[in-house]
Amino acid sequence: MHVSMQVRRSIALFVVLAAASACSDATSAPRTAERPAFDIQALQPELSRGSGGWGSSTSNEDGENVLTFRIDPNVARTYTFGENWIYFPARSICDPATSGYGTALWDTPCAPLNQPINVTVKWSSKGGYSFVTFSPQLRFVPADARSPFRWVILSLHAQKKLHEQDVYSILYNCDTDGWVDEAPSDATLRAWLDPLHNSVVRRIKHFSGYMVAAANAGGFGGFSDASY
Repeated sequence: MHVSMQVRRSIALFVVLAAASACSDATSAPRTAERPAFDIQALQPELSRGSGGWGSSTSNEDGENVLTFRIDPNVARTYTFGENWIYFPARSICDPATSGYGTALWDTPCAPLNQPINVTVKWSSKGGYSFVTFSPQLRFVPADARSPFRWVILSLHAQKKLHEQDVYSILYNCDTDGWVDEAPSDATLRAWLDPLHNSVVRRIKHFSGYMVAAANAGGFGGFSDASY
């Protein structure tokens, strides 16, 4: 029996094992490199990596790659930019006209956006790890640990070789606290290694700046290999 890509992606996400976010509260804490139970490959772009058919990227004066693509919020789809991608379940974007934006609102209910929206992404590499920013500022419809099929998922490809014995994080650029690991206060935001594509993957609750960082598998007492 034929099963659509969208259905397979939803089923794959159902089996994520996670638990139940803020800016200043996300302090360093010991974590393990335990792998997720869901199938990352089920979220891979259907088209080949690259622009993914969403448009051609350009470079700005800072040496960043820049791409603007149009998101249909009513359709579950993976969008690619370079060797990175982001997956949106259907009706997962809050309507920016009414939702508000800020650390106190990440888990606040919102009305889903129902009209297409243009998103601009800029990406580059810092110290061999991916760095990306999104605009406009958006937050995503809250979903708890029991509803992983409703999560927005970001995958960032690394220029340097990732090692399975290390622990990786995707840091969020908080305006007030700088680079923050959100996972200690919310396990659903923990990052996972995708060794097949040399990428780090995690759920995100909002658009901002994000960067991959690494630490020894013993824990995040400090980032041993990150560029700030």
